[in-house]
Amino acid sequence: MNTFTITGRCIAAPPPTDWREQLALMLGAKPRRIGTWAELGLYGAMRCMADAGETTLPQDARLLLASTRGTYVATGLVLEQLRDDLPMPLAFLQTQPSQLLALLAAQFGWCGHANFVAGAEHEALLRLAAAQAGEGGMLLGWVDEMDGGATNWLRLQPGETMEAGFIPASSNELLMRDARHVRVTAMGVQVCCDA
Repeated sequence: MNTFTITGRCIAAPPPTDWREQLALMLGAKPRRIGTWAELGLYGAMRCMADAGETTLPQDARLLLASTRGTYVATGLVLEQLRDDLPMPLAFLQTQPSQLLALLAAQFGWCGHANFVAGAEHEALLRLAAAQAGEGGMLLGWVDEMDGGATNWLRLQPGETMEAGFIPASSNELLMRDARHVRVTAMGVQVCCDA
């Protein structure tokens, strides 16, 4: 059983209407040459890290990113371009989910293990995180640009094993704003809210 303390979060599904302006303020400039999917991910991860009071990610932390459809819109654009000719290079790069991982590594001054998982449910990604987390914890995110967009992130730190107060959690409950601790057991994911 692995127990984590949730030290930061960003739950934006859908994100606020001015999220692009907020991202530009956080970065100090409007991002260039990245697609909407990567922008959403960068916005959510930066908000989550700010909520955790961190500007850099420890080198022994892990970064896990999941998406139901990934870079669906950019991929559709590239397929359209393929009907007439070769796709534009920047359009093709925007189809690569790993682009966001590289952006996050540069933004947080981090060089470590990062993974993108397509179609992972919250519980499945959390199980993977629990199996891989080191002393630096985990930055865990789910990004999708369909249906208004979503960028949900949790900053997880290894926590002390607690016995009382945990309740079974669905995928949506994992992202509850009042959940402060999460653990993975053989029976599933459980959360604990501070009193």
